[in-house]
Amino acid sequence: METLEKNHLTNTLGSCFRQEGNITKFGWVVLAMLIAEDLTARLISTQARPEFGLLATQLLIWVAFILAGVLKIKLSPTKNEAESLIYRVAKYLEIAIMAIFLSMMYHGFIFYFVVLLPISSIILSRGFKESVPFILLSWLTQALSQFIVLNAFSRVNQQGVFSHDLMLPIAITAQYLLFTCYGYILGRVQREYVRSQEENQILIDRLGDKYVQLEQAKKEIQSHYEKIIQTNEQLEEANNKLTASLAEFYTLQQISQAISSIFDMNELLKFVNDVIIGVMGVSHSTIALCHGPQNHLKVQVSSIFDKKELAIVSDYINSDVLKPAVKDGHSMIDNQVDPDEYPFTRGRKIQSLICVPLIAKGNVLGIVLIEHSLPNAFHNDNVRLLEIIAQQVSIAIENARLHQQMHDLATLDGLTGAYNRLYFQDNLQIEFKKAQEGNYDLSILMFDIDHFKRINDTHGHLFGDLVLKSIAAFIKKKLRKEDIFARYGGEEFVILMPHTTLEQVVEKAEDIRTGVSAMIISDRVISASVTISIGVSSFPLTADSQMNLVKSADDALYEAKRQGRNRVCVAHKKTGSMEEDTAG
Repeated sequence: METLEKNHLTNTLGSCFRQEGNITKFGWVVLAMLIAEDLTARLISTQARPEFGLLATQLLIWVAFILAGVLKIKLSPTKNEAESLIYRVAKYLEIAIMAIFLSMMYHGFIFYFVVLLPISSIILSRGFKESVPFILLSWLTQALSQFIVLNAFSRVNQQGVFSHDLMLPIAITAQYLLFTCYGYILGRVQREYVRSQEENQILIDRLGDKYVQLEQAKKEIQSHYEKIIQTNEQLEEANNKLTASLAEFYTLQQISQAISSIFDMNELLKFVNDVIIGVMGVSHSTIALCHGPQNHLKVQVSSIFDKKELAIVSDYINSDVLKPAVKDGHSMIDNQVDPDEYPFTRGRKIQSLICVPLIAKGNVLGIVLIEHSLPNAFHNDNVRLLEIIAQQVSIAIENARLHQQMHDLATLDGLTGAYNRLYFQDNLQIEFKKAQEGNYDLSILMFDIDHFKRINDTHGHLFGDLVLKSIAAFIKKKLRKEDIFARYGGEEFVILMPHTTLEQVVEKAEDIRTGVSAMIISDRVISASVTISIGVSSFPLTADSQMNLVKSADDALYEAKRQGRNRVCVAHKKTGSMEEDTAG
């Protein structure tokens, strides 16, 4: 490491020596300013007349400092060995003079850091080890000169703010210890800088060798230039094909992963749409799915964020120009788009587009529409790639729909469309735990249809099924998104209502009861009206556990039936009795 520093003393840090003169001249100005500061401080702090002997001594020291600096500047360390030694002596002298000067100041202890100015340049140019003698010299000179000055100029209060004899030596030593720490850190930085410069030089040398080799290779390459040009054209064509193939492979891989891991339709289509935009490099991509017997297109996801522009696309996505893709399942490409012919592009400056149908099992599920703001942006290879993507997307859509159907079969009652009892039990456990942890009300509403067996016996089971479906459809419209409506068994239903107090669930129960009693259910042959009996309970007011919540609501329902049906009864925890709320 020492050899490394010596080798780079003049090469990598030569700028420090070039700035030596500027640093030295700056030191002259600093000392002149310190003389003025010291004179001002004595006049203000001691309120005594200037001590001309002290001022004359300071001026003489300032002149000596200038002479030492001139000597140092003339003796550059980049010359012969003898001159380098003299330069070192001049540097010692400069630092010693500065330390002596600071000792003569009234507030000299504040400005001890000024000594760092020449010492820092030594650290940067030679390293921390080389600066240690200078730091020791400065410290010894500072301490000795401070002692002499305190005795020689005691009549002018040379101690300044230090009233105790030991405080000033302690302050000097403490500050020089800080100087040493600072110098060590600065030296570490200098060593790392020198090491990096050496490594850079090695790299430059290696690059130089590589450059020579490249020059030789260049001469050989030039002799075969025309042949390489032809080969390059062939490689470029092959590279374009390879890039297209890689893009296709990557896209299909991403979509295949989505098919196996994403079953939510909207999330799946958003993911696929983002992949299409990234791979095809288009301005916009839109996926629209068919709905209803007429295969009416409805925009499902789109990269168009402007609401007005998206509204135009939604309004005109079913225009006749896209019918070949929707009805016949044919792909379309147009590199000279006319907004009058494609009304969904109005106001968006679309110049090129491709429309590819989404087909699964021979049925058109929707379309993928990609657009570009540049004319002639697409070619047949883009159509082919988008068709491959569309095939994968169609499979993904079909899988998502099948997954949704399986989920519905597992969680929904096939007749009424309400959740089944198993789904209710699972979610009751989850919601009850949330209510306990969140310290909020959780209410339950349980009801069944009055005299339902009589309806089945009188009008038949088909009409009974119609009654169940009609009541379930009516109640779904009355509930919030977070409410859980389930068929508990037979003609008995239950509604779980988070963040709902007992008073609120009673009000909701009464609203449902009166609404059902006002319904006329008809199958065009038979018309009938029905009533329901309802029991309600709420955590924590009337039930303190998941089991008690259901049981207390069921008991309240039984009490409503016992009291004559078509009414709402509320469970009470303290007495276990049921209170009638409303009677029909």
